[in-house]
Amino acid sequence: KLGLNPKHESIILMILFSFQWNNIYLCNSIKICSRNKRTFIMANSNKDNYTDIPKNYQKFVLVQSPHAISKDYGYEEEDVIYLLNLIKYEPNNEKLEDDDIQNDLGCFFNDGVCVERNIELAKYWFAKSADQGNDLARSNLADIYRKGTDGSEVNLKKSLDLYKACGLPYAHYRCGEFYEKGWGVDKNIEEAKRYYSLAYLEGHPLAKKKLKEWNFLED
Repeated sequence: KLGLNPKHESIILMILFSFQWNNIYLCNSIKICSRNKRTFIMANSNKDNYTDIPKNYQKFVLVQSPHAISKDYGYEEEDVIYLLNLIKYEPNNEKLEDDDIQNDLGCFFNDGVCVERNIELAKYWFAKSADQGNDLARSNLADIYRKGTDGSEVNLKKSLDLYKACGLPYAHYRCGEFYEKGWGVDKNIEEAKRYYSLAYLEGHPLAKKKLKEWNFLED
């Protein structure tokens, strides 16, 4: 699950990255988009084959433990309880309209952090956040639809749509997987290679592992 810390500190991620691949040189310059403290890197090269794919390189907390606790997400327990009490006693509180908080609430319900685990409520909060354009929530919700977490609905089309709208390198890898295997979409090897290649160029470990199984960088 992907979450932000509760202090929502300003994030300015300055990255300059370049790659050499089949004599095509890609150098991406930096443009900072300040909406909700997200950082986007947009390619200026006319040789970039990924201009139609959203890209988001924001900083986030990755939690993989099935027994996550509040501090795994950068929260104190009392802060989590405070937010959960807002849902119960002040459902119209403006804090609950913040997309980062909505995503984190989804994580708490997904992992049972200071509350009983409830995948449907996790989906509810992830969806509210995703509707505001939050890429962490898009990825989290897409994972649930892909896996059918705890017996919940499997919807590969919804999952792919969410991954495609998400700019995170992890989502790019998953899009490649969906196109390769024909999950929720017609199988398209060229699109699979394109998404896998982007995730690889971004340095995602799943794409690096995939390259050992299939050289998607070859034409």
